[in-house]
Amino acid sequence: MRITKSELQQIIKEVTQGEMEFAELEAARQNFIENRRSGEALDDLMFMVEKLVEPLMNEMGLYFEVQELLNHGEIVFTNDRNMEVRINPRGAMGRYDVVVNPLQDAHDSFDPVEISLDSMKGVVQYIKDEFREELQRGGTYKQPPMGMVGEPEGQMELPLPRENKMRITKSQLQQVIREAIDEEMGGGMPDKEEIEKVLDDVLQDIRKHATSDAIAKQGARAEVLLSMLMGGRYAAEMYKDMFGERGLQGYMDDRYGD
Repeated sequence: MRITKSELQQIIKEVTQGEMEFAELEAARQNFIENRRSGEALDDLMFMVEKLVEPLMNEMGLYFEVQELLNHGEIVFTNDRNMEVRINPRGAMGRYDVVVNPLQDAHDSFDPVEISLDSMKGVVQYIKDEFREELQRGGTYKQPPMGMVGEPEGQMELPLPRENKMRITKSQLQQVIREAIDEEMGGGMPDKEEIEKVLDDVLQDIRKHATSDAIAKQGARAEVLLSMLMGGRYAAEMYKDMFGERGLQGYMDDRYGD
């Protein structure tokens, strides 16, 4: 079955809906970082957390501790039984520093975890994916076991009548995108900035939705290399973290042999 341009536009709208909504939260968070003493910046961040993050955490049985944000600038969720999630929106290298602590009798169930993540959407997804069993033991976990947080139900299904529903494959989507780009461009070439922007989005999508750790790792490596080419602010630190002291030559030696 051929996918029309309008159907593709609908798919893209569904795929990007969650990212677009969370972009507002990330903007509020950045304003909070840059204006730490501003009550308005704090209010804006709290509003976005309550709008987007709190409902998702509530589905997992975790509840927002408002005073922690007001008094200490940290976003904290807990079920008061076996888990506390403490999120510092002003983490190192522009990331969210996350600490997941066991409570009360849960100390034998899992150890405290510390991790830094790039986005709030990623934080919520991490909690959902990595602590499903612990949250279920907490007694109020209601979220379905799989799926992406903050995305519309039935994402990636074509907007067709119910009797004709099908799921689009990656190769089908790539082909339609290529055709749509060719149609819109009329044979012209985009400029370097546009190419870099779209490539960055593609690499992030590959990493976030990779079907294996190896593919996700390759996507992350590609993001770091693109950041270096673009002169990203943290490119040097990211390069060192990703490739270590041996650098690109070490990576190529490991991949293809000396």
